[in-house]
Amino acid sequence: MAIRSPLVDAYHARLSPAERKALEQIRAAVHAACPGAEECLSYGMPAVKFEGKPLVGWRAAAKHGAFHPLSGSTVASCKDALADYDTSKGTIRFPFDAVLPAKLVKLLVATRIGEIGQEGKKAGKKVTTPEAKPEKKKATTEKKAPAKPQGKTAAAKPPAVKKKAVIKKPAAKRAHGKHGVAKGAARSTERRLA
Repeated sequence: MAIRSPLVDAYHARLSPAERKALEQIRAAVHAACPGAEECLSYGMPAVKFEGKPLVGWRAAAKHGAFHPLSGSTVASCKDALADYDTSKGTIRFPFDAVLPAKLVKLLVATRIGEIGQEGKKAGKKVTTPEAKPEKKKATTEKKAPAKPQGKTAAAKPPAVKKKAVIKKPAAKRAHGKHGVAKGAARSTERRLA
């Protein structure tokens, strides 16, 4: 099951209807290709994470849509399938009226999942496929009681108190005079103090 983000919904809501329609098609294709993906914003654009790692992202540019595999090697790996598209090392550009086909998005997502799997193997981690990934259980709110110390009981230390940071305000604008108040108000304050 896809984990949708209200941040991505907000990003899509500010787009024109043609842009929104195109990017919603990309979004649906990504979730169909990787049902366990979790939406987020990455580099200011809608994206999905898989196994806690950035998988792919998409965005609206001034005159086209862009699909980002968030890897420098995915576009090179799929260069034959991307021959009809304007590409760079990490971007695939498409016009809003001719969105990337779902089959191509599925290929790009599968390639990227394979790359994440290879990264995991190098690090000695097990990476699951999207279909085999178990559903996340909701965390319980129960708190366990702290373990009682064995043997001699030491005096309990009080919890550490964090000091609040002092935020210095920027200097007032020069139009308001030396003390950050309007010039007339500063004079009347000086008279009151004298």
